[in-house]
Amino acid sequence: MGGDTANTIMLILWVVLIVITIIIELETADLITIWFTLGAIVALIASAFGASPIIQVAIFIGVSLILIVLTRPLTKRMMKTEIVRTNADKVIGMQAVVTKTINPDEIGEVKVDNQLWRAVSLDSQVINAGDRVTINAITGIRLIVSKIDNEEKITL
Repeated sequence: MGGDTANTIMLILWVVLIVITIIIELETADLITIWFTLGAIVALIASAFGASPIIQVAIFIGVSLILIVLTRPLTKRMMKTEIVRTNADKVIGMQAVVTKTINPDEIGEVKVDNQLWRAVSLDSQVINAGDRVTINAITGIRLIVSKIDNEEKITL
């Protein structure tokens, strides 16, 4: 295999590797292949300047490892995401009183913590005004609620 043919094959190899690692990076939430992408770019540049295939592979491995060692701890720290609970989240698990009847596939209204919220039934059952409910979740600006059985009806 001639030098020109080997160089052409290596150029193609680096371009393919760059494309594959970019696709993987775009499909994942973590920085997994970005270092290999950058290592392949440097190896591609070395290939364009006529470096031998062995030198190109050494450059790829060296640059990738150096980037991993230098930047991985920093990126892991930056990628740590904690769920920031809002004030609205505090109502999950609380009890509320239905102020406007909740029908299946219709939005009703509940009062919790002295605030009125739009609400839907968790199990698509009718929940009448005055019934007590438990708040199971929040979706957007609506509460997902379920009726508490054996409770006295509250008159509003």
